[in-house]
Amino acid sequence: MKRLLGRLLQNVRQADKDPSLKRPLHLPVDIAEPSGIFIYSGPGEADVWPALYLSCSLQRAYRNVDLTVVCRIEDSALFSMLDWKPGILTYEGKPTIPPMQPDEPPGPGTLLFHPYLKLDSDAAALIRSSGAGIRISPAANRSPDLNISVRTGADNYPAVLHRMCTALGIPPDTDWVPVIPRQVQEKVADFMAPVSGRTLPYIAMTQRTISILEKHRAEIPLRTVAIAGKNAEIQNIDREMRTAITAGASAVITDDPGLWADARALGVPTVGLDTSGAFIPWSGDLPTTSEHDMIESWAQLLRRGW
Repeated sequence: MKRLLGRLLQNVRQADKDPSLKRPLHLPVDIAEPSGIFIYSGPGEADVWPALYLSCSLQRAYRNVDLTVVCRIEDSALFSMLDWKPGILTYEGKPTIPPMQPDEPPGPGTLLFHPYLKLDSDAAALIRSSGAGIRISPAANRSPDLNISVRTGADNYPAVLHRMCTALGIPPDTDWVPVIPRQVQEKVADFMAPVSGRTLPYIAMTQRTISILEKHRAEIPLRTVAIAGKNAEIQNIDREMRTAITAGASAVITDDPGLWADARALGVPTVGLDTSGAFIPWSGDLPTTSEHDMIESWAQLLRRGW
């Protein structure tokens, strides 16, 4: 572990002494034997997936340490896809850490993970107020609110998280994939096919991508289900149900950043149209940036099959 820490310190930046800490950091002990672990899950629909993938690795590496996730209230149910559900602190709107119980304060022996490539001002404020002794992130932009920044050399998920864990001496779980709980799958079957309970194959789309395919007279071999967009046929469902509907699709074609992230993280064949640079980087084919390229990517997916 000491040799690994030596290599790690060549790739991290440690902030100057933080007066908020009650005692100095003790590396590598505070990483190898933390008193608790917090994971920050951001306010965007896509943000839950890096937090989920990192949670899986940390659960398995620290089986006897309490893991707590700070996430949007809408995303809290998705953490049931882990081997066991961690502690959950939820927020609405601006990310905050709710008041802690008196016997459970963060402290110098606590790790806090920010699993994103960019650190925004709201996340920095949350990290600063957490009181966690070790605050870790793969974010490229420097901040005094992080005292360990890991340079992974990766530019997409989940590779960023796996490399960060490896650099810290934490064995990453590279095989984990999210699986929708059976009871949620059954709810989706009743919702999608209330009479038979057997959902026919479908392609999940947004209203805009359906319109683009129709305009270009592209082949659509299966039923389409619009689950994002102003006039989407599936609306007013909770986050867990929407995620399960996405997971059950044969393919996804979308211009919605949240639906893109859901499909990629769940391993569904996906074509994305990203005209604003808002899509989270995930392993596999890059999203397209024009209607023409989207149609071509869709045709290539149809030729490959799924």
